[in-house]
Amino acid sequence: MSDYDKYALKIDEGFRCLIPPLSSEERRQLEENIINDGCREPLCVWNKTILDGHNRYEICRRLSIPFKITYIFLRSREEAVAWICANQLGRRNITAEARRYLIGKRYEMEKIIGAHNAAGTTQYTRKEVRSKMFTEPLFYENANRTRERLGKEYCISPATIAKYGDYSQSLDTLSRVEPALLPRILSGRVKISQKNVAGLSKLLTADIRRISSDMLEDDVAYSHSRGVVPKKKEVKKNIYPPTSTVSVKDMPHYDPDADILSLSYTIPSWISSIDRTQSAAKFKETSNTARIQLEKTLDSLMSAVETMLLALKEENNGAF
Repeated sequence: MSDYDKYALKIDEGFRCLIPPLSSEERRQLEENIINDGCREPLCVWNKTILDGHNRYEICRRLSIPFKITYIFLRSREEAVAWICANQLGRRNITAEARRYLIGKRYEMEKIIGAHNAAGTTQYTRKEVRSKMFTEPLFYENANRTRERLGKEYCISPATIAKYGDYSQSLDTLSRVEPALLPRILSGRVKISQKNVAGLSKLLTADIRRISSDMLEDDVAYSHSRGVVPKKKEVKKNIYPPTSTVSVKDMPHYDPDADILSLSYTIPSWISSIDRTQSAAKFKETSNTARIQLEKTLDSLMSAVETMLLALKEENNGAF
């Protein structure tokens, strides 16, 4: 009897989508290593389901190569998802998109786990009890503690942890409509900002599928995904026809540098305001609400700056 028949292992697609897929070259190299040296790393298994080692398992099964198993003790599916996220975040070769998603997914799972533990409930508790638990302050207090803990672990702010949680939920929504889109975003083949991911996830199912179809054919750069979410139509204030028309000749000359230069001239004033506030403000005397609001705003600014720098780097073939 072969190992895969003896263990009767299962592959959960919900778990597997958390693991960034290998490139064709990485998979070829892995298969070559297993053929030459055997499967040196054991598969990590919970409840007969593979948590880590999907690619090794498939290669070993196809080529009838023996493997070892390490059993992981976990109490719920949420713990299994959080374990996979933490394990994958320990790898070096994940993209920035995958890192944001995995941190956000881990946060969403661990705040649920913490609330269950504090309330003395499990995933098997009756739904009525669980629903009541999530409306109580206990859940929100645990979410705050989880953000603080993960923020320290990954050296980012608690507000960023919360934002990554929203990002992971938006990606999960898109994945339920178009499963093939998630691995393309996490692999970096489709570059799309967190704001546009959130906007896209809120569209109707038919619109998500229509927009996603273009992203499944070719690689997409940030410059091409900026307008992926249609803007709300502006209400026309003047219902009467204009008294005169404007021809193409009357249109102002297009300047491709205008937007970039305008932003370049505006940013120094932001820097000046930040420096002035840092020098003048008495942080110990300010309210917690004001500090949290500023932290969220600065975090949004940092995210926008990061997206812009990536777009500039991409347009310059990776070099400024």
